[in-house]
Formats: sequence, structure tokens, C-alpha cells
Amino acid sequence: MSFATLSGCFLLGSFILFMLAVRLRRIRLRAVLPALGVAVAILFVLTAVFDNLMIYSGLFDYESDTLLGVHLGLAPIEDFTYPLAAVLFVPALWWLAAGRSPVLEEQD
Repeated sequence: MSFATLSGCFLLGSFILFMLAVRLRRIRLRAVLPALGVAVAILFVLTAVFDNLMIYSGLFDYESDTLLGVHLGLAPIEDFTYPLAAVLFVPALWWLAAGRSPVLEEQD
């Protein structure tokens, strides 16, 4: 299995859970998208910096035949799907576990 396939599965599962939580808890996407965007941007920067450092220092390496071949520095592009999946998965899990919801849609 390639890393792209594995990453896609994690991303799809997180997206489905996120949309389920938004639907069940009646969360307005406009209320949460700015915060999610900031979180994704921060996690992408951190992923770029620390993945490159860890790969450069030799902590781990990837077999090139399991990657798409697109890299940001030394980090393969597939590594950036996990922070995106986390930004969708963590709030969805919180909302579904009866955590405090952001602004709800107005009731009719």
C-alpha cells in the first residue's frame, strides 16, 4: 500500500466524521472555518520544519517507490495529509463527545 492511499484513507475518515459532527450538532461552517484554517496553516509549517529536520538527521527515511514523488524539502507531500486529518478529526470527536459546540445555527 502506498503512503498516498493510506493518507487518503485517514483523510476521508476524518472528513466523514467532521461532516457527521457538523450535521448532528448543527454547527455553522462559517463559525469554525477561520479557526480550522489557522490551525491547518500552523500545523503545515510545523510539519514542514520538523519533518525536514527528522529526515535530514536520519531518524527515518521513506522508500521512494511508496511515495508520489512530490516533496517539500525532504518531506514527502503525503506527510501533510495527517495534520489536515487531525484538524478535522479532533474537533469532530470533541463535538460528538458532547463537548462545547461553537456557534450553532439559529433554530427556526
